[in-house]
Amino acid sequence: MKKVIVFVFFFVLTFQSWAIADAANPISVNTVNVNGKFIATDVSPIIEGRRVLVPIRTLASLGVTYQWDSKSQSAVITKGTDQIKLMANKKEAFKNNKAVQVDVPVQVSQGRILVPIRFISENFGCKASYEKLRSILFIQDGNYKVDQESLKAEDLQAARQAAISLPIQFSYKSLSSLEKPGANKEYNYVFPRGDSSRYMYGNNVGNTVVEVKDGVAKAVWQFTVSTGLEDIATSAGKRPSYNYVTWVTDIMMFKDENGNIKTVYKDEKGQQKDFTVKSQSYTDIVQPIPNEKRKQ
Repeated sequence: MKKVIVFVFFFVLTFQSWAIADAANPISVNTVNVNGKFIATDVSPIIEGRRVLVPIRTLASLGVTYQWDSKSQSAVITKGTDQIKLMANKKEAFKNNKAVQVDVPVQVSQGRILVPIRFISENFGCKASYEKLRSILFIQDGNYKVDQESLKAEDLQAARQAAISLPIQFSYKSLSSLEKPGANKEYNYVFPRGDSSRYMYGNNVGNTVVEVKDGVAKAVWQFTVSTGLEDIATSAGKRPSYNYVTWVTDIMMFKDENGNIKTVYKDEKGQQKDFTVKSQSYTDIVQPIPNEKRKQ
């Protein structure tokens, strides 16, 4: 019990610490999700003139191919019958050999080519959206559909990974404090045991309770705390009737400052257990819980 109390105390402290926002970087991108899959990259997206540039290789699952000419510092990007030529440090580009303007030129960082995602998505018929709550950039092609079966999978790890891969939608005005730059430098996911249809996302500032139904993830309630999970400081949405507090000791997964995923959970006998794994991509935040079975 002492270990549980200490852990919950750490959980509360995490949400009362404010990250320092970078005034020159009004938004940040924690990860990129393309067609429902989190993409692991060795170079992070960057912000240039309030435009997001992503490593070009992250777009491969959209059916995009590219060639980079190091001599001319230009990239030729092809999807289907459309072709775009972008040049480093130039705002003039060519789509199917016709000159067009681009807000932000191609960048080269650590040997990787980064392209302006808004320009690419608009010209290739894709949709790009930025979720402020988790600092995630979602990119989807015109034919993308949510895989409903994966959300209902018997494998709870797979179902939960599919659930957090959905952009979170709001039917109310969200708490702006949870969306401040830097709020997601540390984050965690909390799940009720045996369930993938609900979770609570927490960052450095506060918490969001999310429900997943019919392929849509909806934020039902947000809150910040003063001294404990029941001591609500601010909130938005409608507080759920179920006991979300017990989820903290059911299953909690968070990423530490060393890039490790720490998982703390109650086993089938109610005993608290924990383990740590190395994170390779964002989706690794969801780990399998030994002997866990889906609730009927």
